[in-house]
Amino acid sequence: MGVLTEYNNVAEMYLIRACFFVTLVVLLLAFIDNIRIRPSWLFLFVPVALLIFSLRQYKNMSNGYQINFAFTEMFGVLALFLLYLLARGGSFRKVAFAAALASATVASHSVLAGLMVWPAGLLQLFLNPSERPQKRVYTILWGLAGILVWVVYFIGWDAPGKGTLLHAIQHPLRGMHYYTNLLGSSLFWKPDSALWGGLLLICLALVSLILIYKDERLGGYRFWVSLLLYSLLILGSIMVGNSELGVNQAVMAKRYTTFPILAVVAVYAMLAKTALERRSIPNTVLLVALSGVILLSASISYREGIKKGKKERAHNEEQAYVLYTYESQSDDALSELMRRTDVVRKQAPTLQRLGYNVFSEESQAPRVESDR
Repeated sequence: MGVLTEYNNVAEMYLIRACFFVTLVVLLLAFIDNIRIRPSWLFLFVPVALLIFSLRQYKNMSNGYQINFAFTEMFGVLALFLLYLLARGGSFRKVAFAAALASATVASHSVLAGLMVWPAGLLQLFLNPSERPQKRVYTILWGLAGILVWVVYFIGWDAPGKGTLLHAIQHPLRGMHYYTNLLGSSLFWKPDSALWGGLLLICLALVSLILIYKDERLGGYRFWVSLLLYSLLILGSIMVGNSELGVNQAVMAKRYTTFPILAVVAVYAMLAKTALERRSIPNTVLLVALSGVILLSASISYREGIKKGKKERAHNEEQAYVLYTYESQSDDALSELMRRTDVVRKQAPTLQRLGYNVFSEESQAPRVESDR
């Protein structure tokens, strides 16, 4: 796509939206098939749509290079859904399983967090109600493929410092505080609110899992349980690599929001399924409570996100202008917007020679708005 569009950032942004849309469609198919709701009850899926397209993740939406995060989400969800379809039987199984392996591999080699799709998929295969011999074969093949992908991924891996990796273990309370804030950042913008939001989601997830386990119906919830595990494992990998930066970083780093959103979707779907199947007042109350929190979060997200989006657009336009005129810009101007002056001086000529990005023949010279 970079070659076709001459590395147009806007084209990359559209691709990110397309990934979010595919993720939403896959979740809708899982929602309809697993929860088995009537068409008149499809309004229950609205909170999921608001979550997947939440502007809380505006950083991933406005920066084309964040496509790897969108790939990790889309291909990870797709892989888990294809594993869910294995229970249908027939010749479709082999095709679905091969596609699940391919999707999981793409998710894994997008960012390190994508590797978590393998243990999440393994859990779903354990919960799969398929015949025992076939279930064993698929489980073994999935495990071996996962081990191979993990090994290949870490060949030549430039690991962070030992202190960074051990910080969460040496300071478990600080690590859990970071983790809870990261989980709550899917719904809230401020650290204090994110902490309470994370605690609420943890409680709702535990209650949902206890109710499902008590009814001995984990197999029927296998897709949502594996999706929840996928999200929680991703958050764990982020915590290990970033907790030493402080708990506020968990909320301020908007690019991570894409991943805890999947946990909220999983908890919401499990509550919706139990509420519709059990038809008990407590289950309905929990579903309504989480729905209210999601809708409240969405109202804040879209209001704040639009403001942030306007600032991001102005900032990106200014960056584009400075890059386009880099030869006449001072080092101070470059460092203010581009951070690394030496990188711009060294690599901008390559973009210019190839006609990529702001130097594309089809693009007009970037301009900065007069009020800037």
